[in-house]
Amino acid sequence: MENTLDKNYFSSVLLYLERQGIAYGDAVAPTRGAESELVARVELAEYEQVLQFGAQQTCDPLFGFHLGQQIQSADYGVLGYLVENCENLNQALMALLRYDQLVASIGQAKFHHQGDWAVLDWLPNLQTTRHVILRNMTGWVAMVRALLTQPVAPEHVSLTCSLNANEASQLAHWFDCPVVGSQPHNQIKFPRAYLSLPFRRANSVMHEALQRLSDKALVQLQQHHTLATQIQIMLAASADLGQCQLDAVAGALNKSVRQVQRQLKQCHTSYSQLLTEERMRRAENLLGTLPLAELARELGFNEQAAFNKAFKRWFGCSPGKYHKRS
Repeated sequence: MENTLDKNYFSSVLLYLERQGIAYGDAVAPTRGAESELVARVELAEYEQVLQFGAQQTCDPLFGFHLGQQIQSADYGVLGYLVENCENLNQALMALLRYDQLVASIGQAKFHHQGDWAVLDWLPNLQTTRHVILRNMTGWVAMVRALLTQPVAPEHVSLTCSLNANEASQLAHWFDCPVVGSQPHNQIKFPRAYLSLPFRRANSVMHEALQRLSDKALVQLQQHHTLATQIQIMLAASADLGQCQLDAVAGALNKSVRQVQRQLKQCHTSYSQLLTEERMRRAENLLGTLPLAELARELGFNEQAAFNKAFKRWFGCSPGKYHKRS
C-alpha cells in the first residue's frame, strides 16, 4: 500500500471542487479491492491528477494551498478525530508521527528540537507535485490553529516546490511568517513553547478509544505493505533507534528473527541495511541541530567515535566537514 491515500482525504478534494461548481467526471474514491473501510486507498497518481485538474479548472496556481486551508478533522479520518481529542500540540504531534501513514503513505513526517524551536519535516517518498506539498503543509497548520485555544504562527516555513514573489507573499500573509520555496526540505519551524498549548476539544477518554482504533487500523494497513516497508515505518516512528534491536522489531511484528531475516532477503534487503538507511536519513537531517554526542545516542551508537566512523563511511567525510559544506 505504498504511495496511497485514505479515501476520505481524496474525497475531500472532490467535495471542495463540487462546492465551487466543478465536477471531476463521475469520480468517486475507489477502494482498490480493499478488505474493509479502514484500508480503502487511492493511488498517489490519481490524487495528483485530481489536484492538477482542480488547479487547471480554477486557474489557481496555489490550489493546494487554498485546499489545505479548508481542511477538516473528518478529512484525516480516524487520525483527525484522534488529534482533535489530544491534550496539547505535543500529544498531537506524537499521534501524527505514529499514524500519518493512515492518511497518506506518500512520505514520512520527522520531528526534532532545535534549541528553543521545534521543527517538523515532511519527506515525500517520491518527487511529487506542488499541490500535494502545499496542501499537506498548509493543512497541518490549519488543523492546529482550529484546535488551539489561542492564535499561533510558525517562525518559518520551507517548501521544496518553487514559489514566485507573489505566491510567497500570499503564503507568508496566511502563515504569518516567512515562507521560502525551492528548499531542500518541507519544514515548519515554530516555538518549542507551543508544544504545551492546550487543545480546545481535549477528551482523554475519547483519545484513548481512538488510539486503540488507530492502532488496529495501522496494523491492517501494514499488512498490505511488504515487510521491508513495515519495518521502515516502525524505524521512522521510533524516537530512539538504540531501542530498535532486531529481536524487538521481530517481536512487535509477531515474527521470529529468522522469519524476518528470510522475508527481508526475499525483498533484496536486510534489517541492518534498513537501519543504516534510517540512520543516514536522520544524520543528514539532524546534523547541526544537536551536539554530536547526543545525535550519536539518538541514532543508536554507544559512543560518538563509532558514529563518526560510520558517518565517514556513509558520506565520505567527517560530520564536521559535511556540515560546513552543506
